[in-house]
Amino acid sequence: MVRAWSELGHPLRSELVSLAPPYRTCASISSLKRGESLPLGSLVLGRGDTTIAVLAELTALSYRSPWAIPCLAVPAREEVLKPLLMLVTELRDRLVLVPREAAQLVARVRRRPAPRPAALARWIARRLRSRELEVPLRSQFEEGLGYELTTAGLSVASYSRLFALYGPYTARDWRAVGRLALQAGLGRDAEEHPSAALPLRTATEYAKKYLGMSCHALAERLGWEWVLEAALRTGGYVSASVSALVPDRRPPARYARAR
Repeated sequence: MVRAWSELGHPLRSELVSLAPPYRTCASISSLKRGESLPLGSLVLGRGDTTIAVLAELTALSYRSPWAIPCLAVPAREEVLKPLLMLVTELRDRLVLVPREAAQLVARVRRRPAPRPAALARWIARRLRSRELEVPLRSQFEEGLGYELTTAGLSVASYSRLFALYGPYTARDWRAVGRLALQAGLGRDAEEHPSAALPLRTATEYAKKYLGMSCHALAERLGWEWVLEAALRTGGYVSASVSALVPDRRPPARYARAR
C-alpha cells in the first residue's frame, strides 16, 4: 500500500488518497471525474506538510462524501497533537489517526471503536440536515442496541408518527438499521457483542431490505457510515446518483413550534 502511494511521484504538500473495496488499489481523490462520488465503504487517507490543513481538507470531503472513512496521517513530530485532534475535530467519532507511512491502514480502521448511538444519530441528522431528528434517532439506537436511555422515551407509535414526517422508516426500521451499522462497524468482532450479533437469517433480511445488498456486503466493506448511507438511499432520503438530498421533508413550522 505504501509502495503504491510512493509511486504517485513527489508527494504533494497536501494529498487525499482513497482506497475502495476490496481495498487493493488506491487512487488520488483528484483523479475522480467531475460529479463522480466515492464508492460506499471507501477509506480516505489525508497526509501533508501541515496536519491541521490536511484535517480541514478531510472535513470538507466529509460533507461531500460522508460515507467515506476519514484517516489522517500524523507525522512522528506531531504525535503530541493526537489527543487535541480527536477532541476538536468534527470527525472525532470517525477519524482514524495513523503514522505517516500507514502500511497497516486497513487493520487500523478495523480497530476503530464501535459507533455509539449518539454518533449514529448525529451522522444521519447531519446527512439529512435535520438536527431535530438527532434526539429521536438516538433514542431508537439506544433502545435497539441495548444502551441505557438518555432521554424520556415515547411509544414506538409516537416515534413512528414523528419519523413519518421525514420519510418511510418507522421506529423499528431505524432500530434495525442501527443494528446493521453496529455489526458492520465491529466487523469480525461483532459476535463478541450481544447487542450487535444478528442471526444470519435476520442479517440477510435486513441487508436486503435496507441496503439492497446481500449479507456478504457487511463483511466486504469497512465501517458503519456506508450502511447508514445505503439505508438512506434505499429509503429514498438521498439520491444515489448525485449523493444529494431529496426534496425537503422537514415538519411544518407549526409542528416545530408545538414541540
